[in-house]
Amino acid sequence: MSTSSPTKTLALGSGPESAKRGGRAAPRILAVGGVVLLLLILGAVTQGAGPTLQSVVDGLRLGLVLSLIGVGLSLIFSTTGIFNFAQGEFATLGAGAALLLNSGLGLPLILSALVAVALGAAFGITSEKLLWRALRARRVGTISTLVVAIGLGIALRNLLLAFMGGSSRSYTEFAVQSPVRFGGVDITPKALWSIAVCLVALGLLALFLKRTRAGQAIRAVADDPTLASATGIATGRQLTLVWAIGSAFAALGGVLLGLVEQVRWDMGNQLLLLVIAGVTLGGLGTVLGAVIGSALIGIATQASTLWIPAELKYVTALALLVLILLFRPQGLFGRKERVA
Repeated sequence: MSTSSPTKTLALGSGPESAKRGGRAAPRILAVGGVVLLLLILGAVTQGAGPTLQSVVDGLRLGLVLSLIGVGLSLIFSTTGIFNFAQGEFATLGAGAALLLNSGLGLPLILSALVAVALGAAFGITSEKLLWRALRARRVGTISTLVVAIGLGIALRNLLLAFMGGSSRSYTEFAVQSPVRFGGVDITPKALWSIAVCLVALGLLALFLKRTRAGQAIRAVADDPTLASATGIATGRQLTLVWAIGSAFAALGGVLLGLVEQVRWDMGNQLLLLVIAGVTLGGLGTVLGAVIGSALIGIATQASTLWIPAELKYVTALALLVLILLFRPQGLFGRKERVA
């Protein structure tokens, strides 16, 4: 029986195979981009060019934050086969840690953010060693592992509610900034910094995975863990590193989202649907796909607020996710696999 399913191969968009995949994906990217462009043109005609351009900038910023969280999710899935439904809570942990250090202890926000990202990596390592490694050793099935991931997310969410409370809070620094106007678009300096940090972090990750021995080892484990182990790669060490990177990127995404918006105990859970839609659109297991898919989802979701209340923008993401699963379940950069 032939069905479509996402591949676990980690693709970066380079090399012969990735080049072929990128060539095959180009028409699909143009098609999806065309739909988004038509949506924006419709917005410009009905709502005006200014609000439409504003939604593009806001959507791009949101999409880049989603990319950070989604890239971590794709890395973890491509190497372990675990779809980490707690990834959103990892983002909230990062934002909450930065809030505590900045607003509670009075540390500078930059230092608070760095410590929060380090704590995110440490939490990922701890969860891998205490939870996921034990499940792998007992050969726990995919469905059971998925249930554990969902349960971990629920547990973390309730712990965050208990410690953070139900109100929204802002960092002490940069809480209020006057926006700068560029060509009819209002954007704050902290939003510009958020975009810049996202781009730098994603670029550094791509270089790490392509140019370093550790990154190449991670890609080898994603391609074939048995073969990687046979060639002398310490697969357990690489999986621990993947959890550290994936969790750190989620924490960084949470910190940046809290910088531009506010920190809430459920902010990660609200983002999870957008993250899933983004990585599914791009193709699970592909770094480039996660970035492009998340950017498109961010822009489309934000553009939908031109016609619907902002509180309902997640409905747009859900509708897009359903359409993706119906017509292209393996995503833009994914491949069909035969499942017997």
